[in-house]
Formats: sequence, structure tokens, C-alpha cells
Amino acid sequence: MDRRNFIKTASIATAAISYSPVVGAKEKLVPLLTGVTGEIDLNATKMSVQMLSGDPTDMLCFDGSVVSGKNSLLRSSPGYLGPTIEARAGDKLNINFKNQTGEDSIVHWHGLHLPEDQDGHPSYAIENGQTHKYSFEIENRAGLYWYHPHPHGRTGYQVYHGLAGLFVVRDEEEDALNLPSDENELFIVFQDRHFGKNNQLIYIQSGHDIMMGKIGNRLVVNGSFPMTHKVKKEAYRLRLLNGGNALTYRLQWSDGSPIHLIGTDGGLLEKRVELESILFAPGERLDVLVDFSSKQIDDDVELLSIPIVDNGNSQPFAIYQFNVGSEGKKQFSFPNKLSSLESIPPSEAVNENDPKVFSLIPKQGIGWTIDGLPYEMDETRPKETVKLGATEIWEFDLTNAGMIHPMHVHGSQFQVLERINGPYSDGLVYDGGWKDTVAVLPGDKVRIIKKFNDHPGKFLFHCHLLEHEDNSMMRNFVVEK
Repeated sequence: MDRRNFIKTASIATAAISYSPVVGAKEKLVPLLTGVTGEIDLNATKMSVQMLSGDPTDMLCFDGSVVSGKNSLLRSSPGYLGPTIEARAGDKLNINFKNQTGEDSIVHWHGLHLPEDQDGHPSYAIENGQTHKYSFEIENRAGLYWYHPHPHGRTGYQVYHGLAGLFVVRDEEEDALNLPSDENELFIVFQDRHFGKNNQLIYIQSGHDIMMGKIGNRLVVNGSFPMTHKVKKEAYRLRLLNGGNALTYRLQWSDGSPIHLIGTDGGLLEKRVELESILFAPGERLDVLVDFSSKQIDDDVELLSIPIVDNGNSQPFAIYQFNVGSEGKKQFSFPNKLSSLESIPPSEAVNENDPKVFSLIPKQGIGWTIDGLPYEMDETRPKETVKLGATEIWEFDLTNAGMIHPMHVHGSQFQVLERINGPYSDGLVYDGGWKDTVAVLPGDKVRIIKKFNDHPGKFLFHCHLLEHEDNSMMRNFVVEK
């Protein structure tokens, strides 16, 4: 788009994003499972949080408690983040979500493989004061997932104001590896926020914030500002989430060490991959091993974000620092094999030679879209209809637009088949394994393959730049029996 049309579209998009709640949002009753492992109360409420010196910051936050089951199901998180839920594959959970935000809301369990009525589709949004009861079995393998609100037109605002938490799944395959654990397993959530007068958050200020995504003026780590973590001369497992609204990082170690990647969105890779740097878009998770045993006491090692495109105008900046504070005792050897992954063969797809193409394009008068269409709560096209039990290939086409779009598909995980035409057309190593969010780069076409083999119903796929999702860059797909 030329500058004039971009500004015009941005202006119209600003007007279009004005919030209006779902009329008559009511709790939709879902059947509760029997023989549950545990039950959790999870509340979304208004809170004042001491973020900076001076006035506290008005935010929305999750809090929770274990009603039944092991206390380890829920543990407190630092800063404003919601409590971390930790369970095992096969566990059955009841989660009672109470909305006290003052507006409609609903919870999406990002990356979890769930039926339609458990996934947090915006049509399930409930009014302030209501409770939505979730009841589901964990069908995922071990991995780092997360939860956040998903009301239409308000997801970005609610996540930006604090509503997000981690969901950790464990299983026997992961247990057998004896990876760094306890104090040597660090969960790190990167977000950014714009703090203004009296330490209050500033959200959408212009159409630019919608068209490009809202970027803050302060980096927030784990819901606060702890930029340095003391470590021993030992190996650590870093479980990373890009929980920001729009900012994409390109990670690299300050000492030139390779990044030892062992997992992504859907859990462990088959084997460890060594990378000089790695792209990290909103919604994605990374599982990284780092060994500080060769460092000296008081050494600092920084995790940097380097320019995505080296145009000479951007400089690397530190997003987290590790300070080696003491000698270590735990010995660790990198495992040769991590997991057994079965690749989905393209020949299994019903449309092997005819992928479903979804164009990621800006549309004048609407904003960023999928195929030039706005989002409609109850609308689904024939192209967005899938037969239960089918395997399909989808293609996200960004050849005619110029910014990164992390595309997230609800339901089950998918695999990335290939990248075509773009700057990484030779394939990104970290596209391997199971994914639920894939970064589509300018000029690229990304093909994914996905099984739709067990849960019928209506689900979403969208850009995980939350301002794009809220405005129009989201569509339904329906899995039909």
C-alpha cells in the first residue's frame, strides 16, 4: 500500500476497533468430565500492581486456587502474570473461570488440543460476574503452552493489561531425559508495555498501533523488570514464551555461543539443534538448553535481540542477563535423542496437490485481513470447512505485503512443510516438530499440514499480532462430521 492509502486504512481501522460487547453474552453449559484429576478456580479481575516507583499500575490479572487435587497443579507466578498451571498428559481438569474484568471475556488455552466448547472461541464469551466451567482431558504431549483471554475485539487490550499465564504439561517421555529441573528450569515470559503518566498503561493511540501492532516503551520480563538472574556453573533449561502483543525478536547469545534448541510450541524436537540465532514471534515458545559450567564466577551472559534484517539502522539490545554467581555441582550431558516424532506425509492430505491458500493482505477500509475479508463470528466459507478425519495442507501467502505475521491455528498442532519464495525459503530449522504458531515473513509462502481427526466444531485461525486479530485478521474454520 502507498503511504496515503495506509494512513486512510489505519484511520478507518481505528474507528472500527471501538469496542462493543457481545450482546447477551451468557455462560454456555458444557458437560463435566468424571474422574477428574483436579479442579481449579481461576478469576480474572482488576488489580493495582506496583510496577514502577510511584503510583501503582491499574491492570487486569488472573488469580486462582486449587479446589481439589494436588497443590502442585497451580503455583504462583512473578509480577502480574497469572498462576502457572502444571499438569500431566492424560490429566482431567475442571477449571472454573470467573470473569470480574468489568467487560466480556473468555479464556483460550493456547496450543492445547481441545474440543470446540473448551477452546475459548469468542462466541463463548461471558459477561462480567459470570462463570464459565471448563472440563477437559489433556491430550497434548509434554510442552509449554499458555492461556489468555479471547473475546472478539478485546483480546489485545486484555492481554496487554496483564491477563496471561503459563500452562505446563509433563509426560513420561520427557521425564526419562532428566533435563535440568527445579531451580535449573527457568520459565521466562517476554512482553513489552507502554507506561505513561502516573505509571498507567497506554494502549491504542493511533491507527499505526493497529496496523503495525502495539509496541511498548519498556520490556517486561515475567510480569516485572528482573533483567538479571543469578545462576550456578551448571546447565539450565530455559522455557521461553513471547507473550507480547506485536514485537518479534531474533535471539542470540552475547558471547557467541550457539543456541541449543530442544523444543518449540508443541514440545520436544527429535534431537537438539544448534543455531547462531533464532526468530521468536508473538505466541511462539522455545525450549533452550544453556550450560554455564565453563564460565567464570561473576561472568555475565546476555540473551540479545539482534536486528531481524541487518539494515544498519537497528542495534542489538539485551532482553535478559545471566550472572554466574557460584560454583555448580550438577553434571549434565546433552542427550543425543530427545523424542520420537512422526512426520505427516504430504501424501496423506486430501489436497496434496491443491493447498488451501490464505492470503495475508491489507484491505482498504478494513485493515489487515485474511483473503481481504473481515471477521464474522458465525461466518465460514466452503474453503474453511474441513471433514472430520481429514488431513489438509494450508498455505499462508504473504508475497504482497511487508511485515511478519505469526499465524496461529486453534485445535490441534500442525507441522510446517515448507517455505516458498521468502528470505528463509531454504527452510528454518526451528520450523521442525509440532507447532501451533508459525511466523510468516514478508515475501514468503508457508505451507503447513494438519490433521483434523477427532474434534468437530468451530475453531479459529488468525494472526497473533493481537491488534490484527482484534480488528479483522481472523477467520473461523469448521470441522464437520
